[in-house]
Amino acid sequence: MIRNKKFVVLMLVEQLPLLLAYGLLLSLIWVLIKLKEPITSLPQDLLRFSWLPFVIWIFWRCWRTYQSQQDLKQAWENEKLPAKNPGTAIAASYYQLLQLKVQQQREKNGQQRIQAAQRTDYLRLWSHEIKLPLTALKLAAENTSQVSSEEIITQIGLIQNQLDLMLNYERLADFHHDLTFEKFSLKDLLEDLLKENAVFFIDRKLRPTIDLKKDVQLTLDRKWLHFCLQQVIFNAIKYSSVGSELHLKWSKATLVIQDFGCGIKSDELPRIFEAGFTGENGRRQQAATGMGLYLVKQIAEKLELTIKVKSVVSQGTEVYFIFPNNNNL
Repeated sequence: MIRNKKFVVLMLVEQLPLLLAYGLLLSLIWVLIKLKEPITSLPQDLLRFSWLPFVIWIFWRCWRTYQSQQDLKQAWENEKLPAKNPGTAIAASYYQLLQLKVQQQREKNGQQRIQAAQRTDYLRLWSHEIKLPLTALKLAAENTSQVSSEEIITQIGLIQNQLDLMLNYERLADFHHDLTFEKFSLKDLLEDLLKENAVFFIDRKLRPTIDLKKDVQLTLDRKWLHFCLQQVIFNAIKYSSVGSELHLKWSKATLVIQDFGCGIKSDELPRIFEAGFTGENGRRQQAATGMGLYLVKQIAEKLELTIKVKSVVSQGTEVYFIFPNNNNL
């Protein structure tokens, strides 16, 4: 937008032709009086000497307006703003405002193109990850006439986890329209999560424990919190040492999920919440999209939760969910 001082200057400059015409008219009257023309003939003389300059002035203004309209028409056909800045002050203000809006729209379109490209990449990655357990089931069915129920449930669980990631990634854009706050027991939620992941605990011979000194009641969106905890627990299972333990502990408004697995390198810790970052552990297993912790971080911030991670290589990882004080914990 044009600044106020500049706008005032342009507005005054815009009046110069009118002021000049007014001055010339006064000069003409003065000249006619000096020539001692009769008062009765003064109006006719004014008309006789002023009509041609007035017509020329009107023609010039109409021509300039017509040229501006042609520039606008050409700009519309070329899908861009006119190259020339309009002559009037108010039109110049509209012009600069449109320039600003066009620039903002270009930046927005650029961001949307980047997001669309990222979304396409993520969907391709998820489709690949979903194909892996399907391929495993196909190979198992081809090698034997009977596939164990444990194998089927395990592979279905892997597919379900990737589908949850993909669906919640899509829902994240409309997060605030998908919130339902309710009061629930954290222990009940954790027990449900352990049951849902029982097949993975059995597969890796992990012993999960829940250590809550009291029945903690939370007032949050249970569905979104369930998703966050599921992703962290799933990662803890995936990277835990076979036959080790998984601890879920509560202390001072903080839930700690602790595993005893491969751990995370110190130089990778600051990046674990970046979209698409898998780290050395993810690359080694070749079964990671790098989107789980990214979504957990995004959702946790929207739920006003603080999430922190501590890890030591070959010793394990601790993930901290710090809940807000408005839960009266």
